[in-house]
Amino acid sequence: MLSLRTVVAAIDFSPGAAVALVRAADLARRSGAVLHLLHADVLFHASGDGAAPAAVPASALRVRVERFAMETLGLRDADGLDRLEPTVAVVRDVSVHAAVLRYLGAVDPDLLVVGTHGRSGLSRALLGSVAEALVASAPCPVLTVPERGAVDGPGPEAPVLVGVDFSERSRGALAAGCVLAEATGAPVEVVHVVRDAGPYPGLAPHILSLVDFDPEQGAAVRERLERFAATVCSPAALHVGLGAPGRLVAALASERGAGAVVLGTHGRTGLARLIGSVSEAVIRRAPCPVLTLQEAASLRSSPRPVAATAPPLPF
Repeated sequence: MLSLRTVVAAIDFSPGAAVALVRAADLARRSGAVLHLLHADVLFHASGDGAAPAAVPASALRVRVERFAMETLGLRDADGLDRLEPTVAVVRDVSVHAAVLRYLGAVDPDLLVVGTHGRSGLSRALLGSVAEALVASAPCPVLTVPERGAVDGPGPEAPVLVGVDFSERSRGALAAGCVLAEATGAPVEVVHVVRDAGPYPGLAPHILSLVDFDPEQGAAVRERLERFAATVCSPAALHVGLGAPGRLVAALASERGAGAVVLGTHGRTGLARLIGSVSEAVIRRAPCPVLTLQEAASLRSSPRPVAATAPPLPF
């Protein structure tokens, strides 16, 4: 059984945050975790019209967070919110990233859930992504939920797709994927992508090019993938691809109708993060939530049996 004690949902009142909150509330309900609704209030945040930034009282922001949660989760009144028993927090700091990290350090959660806008190109290069920054630096697993994606999540017809690169980090991701699949009644599918060197193989001699890959190698990789997966669980399907891992994993998630993708991440910062990572590429492109775990993070499973479906929200 999915064993979470504390789930933090980041709330910025956007449509993306609403979709993320639905997922966070569902996971908290399934696991019996305490749900924290966190709003980051950025200090010195100017309105853009030249006027001095006006501080909103924390109490007013808490009321707004509660109303947002009631509307998003379809709660009829404050009694419904009371039954949910969320912890509502407003943290002020110089940036959203700093505020969220400070709160995570204080409450030591098992999972952070954030919405994403799926930005790419120039807007992402100039403005960055709070979600991607948190994936790289959060001390706990992070579930990023795309604004454009469905809110149903994993289930019997929506598998959990786990990306594997044969590292211990990806073994932890596979274990987390199996826990998530068990809690939601979803099958587990595993994918490994042989990275293609692209048009500049001289810059990456250790990476295969298209002409270097043949069916026999594909069969060998598949056998290795099968042995690797068997050390953790029994997946319903195995997939081996060749190309850019971020693009292929996201495309496969769409093709398979995945309810979630699970990946291990290096938690890179600085130049390495600027260059990009597989997890960031998947987060930008996948049509479903993406669960990322750094090497030291994990999702826990309790020994109690779990039904394939959970009861409806009691609101």
